[in-house]
Amino acid sequence: MNILETCTYDLRNLTAINSHEVDVSKVSSEEYLLQKASEGTQQLLNQLWSLPLDNSDSAKASGAHEICAILPKQAVIDIPRTLPPPPPKEETRWEKFAKERGVENRKRDRKVWDEATGTWKFRHGYQKANDKEWPIMEVKKNDDPYADPWEKLREAKRAKVDKNIESRLRNQERAGLIPRGTTTKTMKNREAARASGKHAIKQENRVLVPSGVPVDLKGKVQRGKELTKAALAATQRGTASLGKFDKMLNGEPERKAAMRRRKFESNTSKEVIHSEAGKGMKILQGMLKGGAGSSQYEKNRKRGNLSKGETAYDYDYNDGLGDQGYRKKKGRAGAGKMRKVTKKRIK
Repeated sequence: MNILETCTYDLRNLTAINSHEVDVSKVSSEEYLLQKASEGTQQLLNQLWSLPLDNSDSAKASGAHEICAILPKQAVIDIPRTLPPPPPKEETRWEKFAKERGVENRKRDRKVWDEATGTWKFRHGYQKANDKEWPIMEVKKNDDPYADPWEKLREAKRAKVDKNIESRLRNQERAGLIPRGTTTKTMKNREAARASGKHAIKQENRVLVPSGVPVDLKGKVQRGKELTKAALAATQRGTASLGKFDKMLNGEPERKAAMRRRKFESNTSKEVIHSEAGKGMKILQGMLKGGAGSSQYEKNRKRGNLSKGETAYDYDYNDGLGDQGYRKKKGRAGAGKMRKVTKKRIK
């Protein structure tokens, strides 16, 4: 093949470019276009053979061909993007404020001082600093003595999380990433879900006052003599032995007999096993003999064979049309087979 036109190459993208002028009169001919394409392909292959070869074992094992060329790392032609470039990132309120005031972000230390152990611990992650709840919390002068201080700490932590979520959603709204009003709707849904969960827990536990506060001391009601005796009796029976092994204090009144504790039969005792087997055999024998629970017993109950004595259903009703009185029915009606049967007539 006589090659007359030299091409430029981009071996990184395996591309040959023919920048010479094209004969307009021959563009509609497929043979002319095929000739130009063949010339460019031949020149590209010649350039590929001039590249250094990769003779390593990994190159041989990667495919069926044993000869692999090493393509250059830099490309001559910049191929356009498939997708448009991303828009510039919208600045948050804090970033705008920091740029106006000249505030520079300073990276915080990874470790902080832990007051409980007196050592330096990581700020976040496993066994982070100041992570454990204090077993004793100080109640200040203006605090509610019946409020739960641990619940206050948890609520403060949830409030911080909600504030961060709201700030992030507000920034996304200003940037146009989410529709307007999404932040308000999301925060209202979170608050409603939390309120419904708290209400369900209160309804389930029925906690009226905090644990440790006597129920009869709510409000301004004072404990009287009867309530004091009831509280003392409940305290005396407050142990696992119902006060049986507790030491009598000086001046303590005599303890009343405690209520009996529930006793459960052992699952491994031989006596219990034999008694259970006897109960089961007794029920089985009764069913086989036509006792309660058997099919024959149900048939007799429905037919009225188990009824005893005479009732008003065994007599004709006086409707006032004749002097018939309350005479006993004849035939099957008086025999009791077709009579109405009630539970009171069956033993």
